[in-house]
Amino acid sequence: MRVGLIVRGGVEKGTEDRSAAPIFVELIRRLAAATQLQIFSLHGPNNVTIASLLRSTPAVHRFAGAEVFQLGTAPAPRLRLPVDVLRVLAAVRVASARSGRPQVLHGIGLSPGIVATALGRLLRIPSVVSLIGGELTSLPEIGYGDLRTAKGRAIMRALLRGAGTITVASQFMQRRVEGQGGHARRLPFGVDAGRLRAPVDRPEGPPFRLLHVGTLCALKDQLTLVRAVRALVDDGTDVTLDIVGFDDWAGRVQLESAGLGLSARIAFHGWKERDDLMTLHRRAHAFVMTSLDDVAPAAVLEAAAAGLPIVGTDVGFIADWAPEMAVATPIGDVRALAAALRKLLGNRADRERLATNAQAWVIRHAGLDANDAFVGLYRELAGD
Repeated sequence: MRVGLIVRGGVEKGTEDRSAAPIFVELIRRLAAATQLQIFSLHGPNNVTIASLLRSTPAVHRFAGAEVFQLGTAPAPRLRLPVDVLRVLAAVRVASARSGRPQVLHGIGLSPGIVATALGRLLRIPSVVSLIGGELTSLPEIGYGDLRTAKGRAIMRALLRGAGTITVASQFMQRRVEGQGGHARRLPFGVDAGRLRAPVDRPEGPPFRLLHVGTLCALKDQLTLVRAVRALVDDGTDVTLDIVGFDDWAGRVQLESAGLGLSARIAFHGWKERDDLMTLHRRAHAFVMTSLDDVAPAAVLEAAAAGLPIVGTDVGFIADWAPEMAVATPIGDVRALAAALRKLLGNRADRERLATNAQAWVIRHAGLDANDAFVGLYRELAGD
């Protein structure tokens, strides 16, 4: 069957092995192996004008086994959604002439989801929307969340009413959809659990080594993390921390770390290739996440698959899993996070219990086979 996947970007030619989101690439590979996958990418390197939308031909290339129609740079915010609908409609016409019209449209994220919903109604084909981030939250203090503005709230209400099928990855996000009067199926994207779960004989410690993976930014709130490390050290815990991720916070976390006298205890690695990240997984004692909001972080799935116990703020998978598969602490609470880490690091049996339970959950519910559930959903909706 033919599936049209609408995405913001991240599918540029030749970037499969360098993607900052391997979970997204694995989804595409799995879908492309089971369907005739046509990807419509809203953002890319090719400039377009509104006047040429309906007569222009998008750049076409292959990515992870799928056919990608690259639509170019995003239009101005004032025109973005209506123009995106027109852009994808034009690309769908090109795709239909090349290999047939999609039988299902699937938008990942808010703007792709709106486009998929609108075109599904226009073309009379079923549509799927996957909500993956801040679509149903409001954090005005950091400029995050689509519910911050009246316009954003109106768009979300319209999407929840009009979307054919909504999917989310976590119970945490499912509850948010229900709180807005909608309904969502829980279908997590899958990680390569088989590759990540290699047996590891972790040392008892001390010293203890913590691992955090995530873009350095206000949303991920690594300031709380480094302050918790300072509290651990002050209480006599011999601990170090590895931080992996791009820096989108202008060095603020590094400055905080240095100001707290932690330069010898916290290592900033930047972005890491998958094999290098796996090495850090295997030498860590625990994985820590301190996000203000994070509905279904892939880094948590990957750490759990690698056999690490998970500690962090009460959002996303951590909220779903606590207390049997993770330790959840209040958002922004340095003392609570430090206390939870101190207790866990001091009890190897608890670490192993949490790690075993979470790893088993990921293998059962969020391995690569989990992506096949989307194929089943497409076939159900298309009556194939």
